[in-house]
Amino acid sequence: MVMSKWILRQYKDSSYFVLFDKENGTLIRKGKNNKDPFWNKRGPELLDISITNYCERNCSFCYRNSNRNGKHMSLENYEYVIKQASRIGTLQVALGGGNPNQHPDFIDILKITKKYGLIPSYTTNGQGLTPPIYKATKKYCGAIAVSWYPPYTDAIKVIKKCKENNLKVNIHVMLNKETIVSALELINEYRDLLKDINAIIFLNYKPINSSKSITLRNSELLYQFVDSVLNTNLCKIGFDSCMISFLVQFSDKFFTESIEFCEAGRFSAFLSEDLEFYPCSFLKGTDVTGVDLKEKSLHEAWVYSEQFRRLREKLSTPGNQKNPIIECFNCDKYNLCHGGCQIFDINACREER
Repeated sequence: MVMSKWILRQYKDSSYFVLFDKENGTLIRKGKNNKDPFWNKRGPELLDISITNYCERNCSFCYRNSNRNGKHMSLENYEYVIKQASRIGTLQVALGGGNPNQHPDFIDILKITKKYGLIPSYTTNGQGLTPPIYKATKKYCGAIAVSWYPPYTDAIKVIKKCKENNLKVNIHVMLNKETIVSALELINEYRDLLKDINAIIFLNYKPINSSKSITLRNSELLYQFVDSVLNTNLCKIGFDSCMISFLVQFSDKFFTESIEFCEAGRFSAFLSEDLEFYPCSFLKGTDVTGVDLKEKSLHEAWVYSEQFRRLREKLSTPGNQKNPIIECFNCDKYNLCHGGCQIFDINACREER
């Protein structure tokens, strides 16, 4: 059922329905008998797709090692996947990379996504945005996000251009022991800029191709950061689910209904530019092999592949979890956190081992 800006969809085999706002991305799940659904048995609600691994920045912290030699997904392969996603009830497509808007067929990709009834959004580093891309973004996208890292001039330029074009724009900030300082500065010193954005989304750092020594930890600086977040009302603020173990420490200060433990393989999934399908984008580049969607359908890979089944098992059964410390299983926050990230040792309580 579609109602102007809302989509109401029932997933009968998963015993829940969703109410999804196409304009601002708000999604509400309601399970049968008030029981929270664990996963969608048809397929992901959100599909994270790397349409290119091309990027001009060569950032040292990039988990994809994106560079100028990065390959693009073909338009034919993209439409092949989007057709399947539409059939199984996917709602949103998050386009990433690399720098997705520098894909040579980027505008056609936006058109195809909308053609099959899905809502596209994308994250840019600020490079390669042209007037036609801003125009297509306004016509086809739910939102655009810009990464926040030095030099900040590119991000600020994108935010100003979005304001000129009446586009909703978010800021994405990767949090680790080093960048938490600039995250604090963003909240406290760029107040005029924050009035022009929709939201800041903070993403926990994952050490894939870069140092483990800068992973986020509990500290006085972290507590100061959380306090600043809680006292900011200039824009919305969100976190990726990889931050869950840090957030539950402060669950008495916000509505716990607004947070969700890891959704990888439960409600979201990742597809690389070479059609390798993973429960989580951060598994690409690890020792986990993706499912080849040239060999299996999207639905088959989601439901039956070992990679997806294994992660769902970890998230549903404490005894199968690797990274959480043993104290997690007796913690009164466990039902909110579920031990945090199951892939990397990046959780708040790991110092207690």
